[in-house]
Amino acid sequence: MKYGLAIMAAAAMTVAAQAAPITTPPPVINALGGNVTAIYIFASADDSSILGLAAPAPVDAQIFCNHPTGACTTAGTPGDTVNLGNRSGIMTFTLTNATKGMMYDSVNADSDGVYHAWVTTDFADYNVGPLSSSLTAQLAGYKNITFVGFEDRNTAENSDWDYNDLIFAFSNTAPVQNPGVPEPLTLSLLGAGLAGLAGRSIARKRKMAKAAS
Repeated sequence: MKYGLAIMAAAAMTVAAQAAPITTPPPVINALGGNVTAIYIFASADDSSILGLAAPAPVDAQIFCNHPTGACTTAGTPGDTVNLGNRSGIMTFTLTNATKGMMYDSVNADSDGVYHAWVTTDFADYNVGPLSSSLTAQLAGYKNITFVGFEDRNTAENSDWDYNDLIFAFSNTAPVQNPGVPEPLTLSLLGAGLAGLAGRSIARKRKMAKAAS
């Protein structure tokens, strides 16, 4: 019994740490209207990467970087903030791995069909330990915090798929369904429509066969 529990615990930790590529559209970050603040939370990546905002306008090509690179001369540290202004709707963040010359975003999959962002409201999901007391106190001063953890490499670059290479938080936001995924109601209506078409096709074939006989 203990052995079985140990296996279950290990499996739970694996899920919590992700450690596998995300191939189905994850939630995306939705700005609730009003001022959005970006907060630098955590970074463990050796590669130099830059966080940017691709949509909605106005865009911001350089919000934070984890190591000095190019025009980003100052590396971010936990607790650093950038005011992104008044925003509403789905926000698309980019992560440019300057070391490898690759860019990913928080909404779309890469050319392999893999997503590089994991959006959640629970920092513990990233399995990198608890937030520091100072960060916890800082985030308590904001409303509606959403985290995004990025995977900074792709399959060809031997990614570990832990989605905690760089982690940021955004105030006044919430996770929502990826726009690339039909809503459950849409899916049910689509299914009903296809079933109806199939039924009409069968009825027509039977009618034609009866007339022929």
